[in-house]
Amino acid sequence: MAAEPALVVRDVEGPAAMAACIALYAEVMGLRPSDGGLNPRLLTALQSNGGIVVAAYEGDGDRARPVGFAYSFLAREGGGELFQFSQLAVVARHLQGQGVGRLLKHAQRERTLAMGLTRIRWSYDPLKTRNAHFNLDVLGGRVRVLKPSMYGGEGFGDDTGEPTDRFLLDWDLTRPTTVQPGLPDRAWQHGERLAQGDDLLIAVPARWDLHRTAIGAPAAAALRTSLRETFTEALATHVGVSCLRVTDDLAVYRFVPRGTDQEGAS
Repeated sequence: MAAEPALVVRDVEGPAAMAACIALYAEVMGLRPSDGGLNPRLLTALQSNGGIVVAAYEGDGDRARPVGFAYSFLAREGGGELFQFSQLAVVARHLQGQGVGRLLKHAQRERTLAMGLTRIRWSYDPLKTRNAHFNLDVLGGRVRVLKPSMYGGEGFGDDTGEPTDRFLLDWDLTRPTTVQPGLPDRAWQHGERLAQGDDLLIAVPARWDLHRTAIGAPAAAALRTSLRETFTEALATHVGVSCLRVTDDLAVYRFVPRGTDQEGAS
């Protein structure tokens, strides 16, 4: 595991600091002017009313610059418990995979627990397997729902032209992370679904950005549609708990039956 860089994570304070975080977000996401975005007033209002706005800073004093940024807001599902919904978390490209995301998430965790809350929820693209592995295997989150076209017909920035299907992930802040079993040693195929005991294993491209270019837009759209159906069927009876890379080109999700001890149902 890569060593975490020497960074300072703190609450973001003031319009200038908010604007610097927004600029980082736009750069990392490859936003175009027409894509819209955040503004300091919105983040200030969220932070002043139960939301969390944190950033990881590199450098000292006036030279400190944000290299990671996350914000969340208070949410409630129906008439149930309050939780934090983490709408965004980004890390500067040159520091991705070096522990900055973990620092941001644990900063959100500390602040959420201090509010007396025990759950953070966020969404992510099921085919971004690097995010999936971090969310499930590193943090111990659980996927129970897939939302087709959650943010409309297509994404923006680097995801322009892609559907906005999203897994909804819940992170129970009171439950320790569980190490999942290893995967069978076999020749996997993209989109394949395999039963391992009561668990379901689903194979996906490990690098969707490269894979969709390699196979072309029509084949990529067909594979995404097929995986949407496979995931939806799996989530009717199971919960997503893991996503492991098998090769440079392939990763495998693990889904366990709802209500099992392994799932850590609440």
